[in-house]
Amino acid sequence: MFKNRTILLLAIAVAVVGVLGTVISERTKAAAATPHLSWITVDVNELKTMQVFAAMDGRFLSPEIVTVKNGIAVLRVTDEEISLISEHAHKALHKCAGFMGHTDEQDALDTIDRVTSPRTPAVTGQYTIDNAATVQPLISSLTASNIVSTITSLSSFTTRYYNSPTGVDSAFWIKDTWTALAAGRSDVTVEYFNHTWAQPSIIMTIQGTTSPLEVVILGAHQDSTRLGCSPSTTCQTLVAPGADDDASGIASLTEVIRSAMANNYHPAKTVKFMAYAAEEGGLLGSKAIATSYQNTGVNVVGVLQLDMTNYKAPSTDIAMITDHTNADQNQFVRNLAATYQPSLVVSDTQCGYSCSDHASWDSRGYAASFPFEAPMGSDNPFIHTANDTLANSDPTGNHALKFSKLAASYMAELAKGTLVPQASPGEKFADFDGDGKTDISVFRPSNTVWYLQRSQAGFQASQFGISTDAPVPADYDGDSKADIAVYRDGIWYSMLSATSTVNITSFGLAGDKPQPKDFDGDGKADKAVYRVGTWYVLKSNGSQFYAAQFGLADDIAAASDYDGDGKADLAVFRPSSGTWYVLGSTSGFSARQFGISTDKPVPADYDGDGKTDLAVYRDGIWYLQRSTAGFTAFQFGLAADVPAAGDYDGDGKADAGVYRDGTWYLLRSTAGFAAVSFGLPGDKPLPSTYVP
Repeated sequence: MFKNRTILLLAIAVAVVGVLGTVISERTKAAAATPHLSWITVDVNELKTMQVFAAMDGRFLSPEIVTVKNGIAVLRVTDEEISLISEHAHKALHKCAGFMGHTDEQDALDTIDRVTSPRTPAVTGQYTIDNAATVQPLISSLTASNIVSTITSLSSFTTRYYNSPTGVDSAFWIKDTWTALAAGRSDVTVEYFNHTWAQPSIIMTIQGTTSPLEVVILGAHQDSTRLGCSPSTTCQTLVAPGADDDASGIASLTEVIRSAMANNYHPAKTVKFMAYAAEEGGLLGSKAIATSYQNTGVNVVGVLQLDMTNYKAPSTDIAMITDHTNADQNQFVRNLAATYQPSLVVSDTQCGYSCSDHASWDSRGYAASFPFEAPMGSDNPFIHTANDTLANSDPTGNHALKFSKLAASYMAELAKGTLVPQASPGEKFADFDGDGKTDISVFRPSNTVWYLQRSQAGFQASQFGISTDAPVPADYDGDSKADIAVYRDGIWYSMLSATSTVNITSFGLAGDKPQPKDFDGDGKADKAVYRVGTWYVLKSNGSQFYAAQFGLADDIAAASDYDGDGKADLAVFRPSSGTWYVLGSTSGFSARQFGISTDKPVPADYDGDGKTDLAVYRDGIWYLQRSTAGFTAFQFGLAADVPAAGDYDGDGKADAGVYRDGTWYLLRSTAGFAAVSFGLPGDKPLPSTYVP
C-alpha cells in the first residue's frame, strides 16, 4: 500500500513541510465566541507524518504552532484538531495518544526541557529477584477467566470517553470493584483522584509495612475513544468498547489486585494501583497525578504501565518499549519474565513521544517501564474503533494473563513483602452479592417475596417459599454469595446463585431447628438441624452424613466458627444457666457462663480476628465477649427490636444492628451510624435468621 502511494506521499509531504516551516502567524482576534483551545506538545516529525496521512484522507491538519524546541512542537489547538491529531497518530503511527496535554505554554516548555535535557538518574530501587516465596502463590492464583470478566464488564459501557457520562459510570465501576476486592483490609484504601474534567482517576493504595515512604506504582488507563469523533458531541455517544485499549490493562491489574487480596499480600514498600483518566486526551490523568506526586515529594521508586495486553502478535509475547523508559528497570522487567515465565518471547520496540501514561512519569525523572502486547506496528489494528472488542483480541484472556503475572512479579519483587497467614474470615451474614458486606434484606411472609438491597449489586425482589417457611439464606454452592433458601418441615429449598437453579433436599423433620453452616470448611454451607439435643449434619457433597449428641432439649443451637479454623463448631446457649457450650473442631470442648435466661444470643465475629465471639442482646443492650478485644457492653436498640448483627461495612468485623418495623438501625464499626428504611412491619430481617 505504501509503495503505491509513494509519489502522492512525497508531494503532500513537500506541502506539509512548507506549512511547518512557518512559525506562527498573528493570532486572529475573533469578534464572536472562539472555540475552546488547549495546549499540547507533539514530536514535530511525527506531526509531519500525521499531516501527510490527514491530507491523504482529504482533510487539512494545520494547527497553530507556537514554537518548536528540541524537535518537539508546542501547539495551541481546538478540540476538533485534537481529535484529528489523535486519529492520525493512530492511523499513521499506531500510537494510542501521541501527544501530551498541558495547562499552559510554560508547562509545555517545561515538559520539553524535562524530556529532552539530561536528567539525574532515576531512583530505581533494588532490582533483585529473591522473593519467589511470595511471587509464586500470587501468580499461581491468577486466572484468565477473571480477566475476561473484567474486560467484558468495562467494554459493555457505550464509551469510556473521559468527558462522557458513561466514562464517569465506568470509573465508578472500577472503584466499586477494587473496593470490594479490598474488603476487610484496613491497610488498603481506594480513592478518587479528581480532575477538571468529568472522569476521575482511581488509586488503590496498599500501605507498606517496613518502608511505607517508598512507593511502587502499577497503572493502566481506563478511558476509551473512537477515531474521528467530535470531543464536544459524538465522542460522548459513539460506541467505543476499548476492550483491548485499555480495558485489558485495567483487567490485568484488577486480577493482580484480586490475587494480592486473596493471598493477603502485605508489601514492604507502599504499592499503588492506578486507573488513569483521560489518557486518550493527552495523558491528562497520569500527568496530573505525576505532577502532584513530584510537587509533594512522593518517593516513587518504580512505575509499570499496562496499556493493551490482550492482542497476540506472531512470535512475540511481550514487547518492551525502550524509549522514554528507564533502561535499568526495563532489564529488571525482562529478568522477571525470564525467571517466572521462562517460555515467553520478549522483544524490544519503540513507540515515540507520549504514546502512553509511562511518559508522564518518565518526563519527571521517575523510573518507568512499559511492557506492550506486541512490537509497534504488529499491535491490535482495531483500537479506537467500534471493533475493539474481546472477540477481536484474545477471547480467552490468556495473553493478558501473561501481563498479570509479569505485573504481580514486578510488584512483589520491587515492593518485596510477604503473604501473611490469614485468620479464617468470620461468618458472612446475608451477603447476597459476594462483596463481603451484609446486605439489608427481608423476607415478607404475606407475599413470600425476598427483598434484597444488595450493597454492590443493588435491589432485587424474588418470590420464593410460602408464608410459614423458615428463611435459611447461606452460601450453599460456594460462590461467596448467600443463596435464597427456605426450610419447610424437613425439606430444604435453595435457589443457587451460581447456576440459577433450585435445589430440593429432604433432610430433617418438622420442628427441627435448621442450622446451615460450613462444618467441613469447604466454603459451602452444609444442611444441618438441631433436634432436642442432637445434631444432624449433611455435608455439602450430599453423601456424607453424621449425627452428634451435644446439648439438651431446651438449649438454643448456636453453631459457628468459635476457634477460627474455618469450620463451624457445634455450640449451644443454655438459657437456664446463661452458659455457652462449644465443641470446637480444633480447640475442643469449652463452657462459659455469659448471659441470662431472657437474653437473645447474637454470636458473631465483632473484633475481626476470624473467631466468632460470645454475645447476647438484652433489652436494647449488647454484651460482647470478644475473643481478642475482650469484653464490652453498649446500648443500641430497644427491647422489642429484632437484633440483626452483620458486617454491613465490609471491614471484617460484625456490626450491631437492629430491625424495627421497617427501619434498620446500624452501628457500623468503620462506617459509623446509619438508619435505613427498608421493609414493613411483620417482615423477617434476613441477617437475624443467623441469630439462634
